[in-house]
Amino acid sequence: MSALYAIVVLVSLSIAGSMPGGLLPGGTPSWAGWAVVLAPFAVLGVLLTLISGLCARRIDRRGDGRAVVLAHRLTGWARLAALAWHIVCVFLFGVLGLARRITGDLVLVDELMAAAPAFGLLLWSYRALYPIEKRIRAASLMRDLDEGRPIYAFPSGRRYVLSIARNNLSIMALPLVLILGWAELLDRAVLWLDIPPTNTAALVVPGVQLAGALAIFALVPPLMVRVWDTVRIPPGELRDGLEDLARAHRVRVRDFLIWRTGGMMLNAAVIGLIPRLRYIVLTDALLDHLPEREVEAVAAHEVAHVRHHHMVWLAVSVLAAAMLLGGAVSAGSRSAGLGFSAETWIGGGVILAGVLLTLGVVSRRFEWQADAFAARHLSRPGAVISEQAACAMSDALARVSGLNGIPESKFTWRHGSIATRRRRLAALVGVPAGRLGIDRQVRLIRVLAAVGFVAGLVLTVGGSVDKTPVGDVTPHRRIPYAER
Repeated sequence: MSALYAIVVLVSLSIAGSMPGGLLPGGTPSWAGWAVVLAPFAVLGVLLTLISGLCARRIDRRGDGRAVVLAHRLTGWARLAALAWHIVCVFLFGVLGLARRITGDLVLVDELMAAAPAFGLLLWSYRALYPIEKRIRAASLMRDLDEGRPIYAFPSGRRYVLSIARNNLSIMALPLVLILGWAELLDRAVLWLDIPPTNTAALVVPGVQLAGALAIFALVPPLMVRVWDTVRIPPGELRDGLEDLARAHRVRVRDFLIWRTGGMMLNAAVIGLIPRLRYIVLTDALLDHLPEREVEAVAAHEVAHVRHHHMVWLAVSVLAAAMLLGGAVSAGSRSAGLGFSAETWIGGGVILAGVLLTLGVVSRRFEWQADAFAARHLSRPGAVISEQAACAMSDALARVSGLNGIPESKFTWRHGSIATRRRRLAALVGVPAGRLGIDRQVRLIRVLAAVGFVAGLVLTVGGSVDKTPVGDVTPHRRIPYAER
């Protein structure tokens, strides 16, 4: 799902950073503009439906598993093509301006309308794959019966897509929509109060925006567990073990939940920065398919993310990269005499590339540390990582990979490959628990992230003050203070 989350983030950020103008002639009717925007999405949707149907027929006639791989691969390319076309529509054709002709400049309404074609195609891609997924589920039915596993009815096409939207898209879309809405409301308030763009305002307004975004991230978990279909893990051996695990590592959690996905997801997650609003969730399929010791390993992996403050340090690392690269691009553009438009395009590309690189490098090492933490937890009370403990975490990864139909060699940007993680776990056997190399790597990452964040903050604040024309009280509608 990493690619799905990346597409959601990029679609949302492209809308947030767009301007309402475009290359379409000023007199172009709204219907003609929307026809230009929607036609490629419609063509991609039709192609996805045809591809899925042909691959499903090939599976029925020949039992060819390669058709499954082909369908997923072509669907992935179609999603990337849809993302590219969305960016073209946003920055070249001014789809945001087309949306405002219909909705007006209402908070979030025009942005959501502009993003709707891309999100609609993304959801349709899952509906197009539904026949493939249904055949995969049917093929695994006999195996589940033979092994005595719970059997879940496969949902209808409509409910399948709604489940994807509820359980997957909402993870990134919900907080992003709330943050974008908060930023727009604050911008409206600044204009309504007619606050002049002074040096003080150039520092305070972005600070308020950041504080609001952090508050949303802190407060969204209770809303998220209601968007998902979750229930409390009932009293019993499982809950007692999870509470003992959290207590042993001094991690406070509000609740432990079962995430009911109808057997469609085999995963675990920890959500929430504030202890009173923090949850650890385990999906129904994970509890159905993993033995007790592997469930404990997966839960320990999630506890490690909290114990080592991975989410906080990942955010610091990404912000540090963004601010440092932004300051470097701004200084370089001033030296080269580039205009605002060139600086925006070049700077945006450089910052995006740097943020994605930082996100991948740091996130993968945090995953390795969490795996090692789980192996260390299961090795108690020994002073070295035991083979049984490392195998339990490694076997859990392999089981999750196999049941989700993900090849162990498949590389994902945030988590790397299962094969690499299993090799690293095997290399831990016999290593003293207090002298793990990955712990030293993470400590170095924290130092670099902290230094980079402070340096980036100095560059950003200095650049904001330098750009601010003190005493200029002319309203600049919907342009952040840092750019005035």
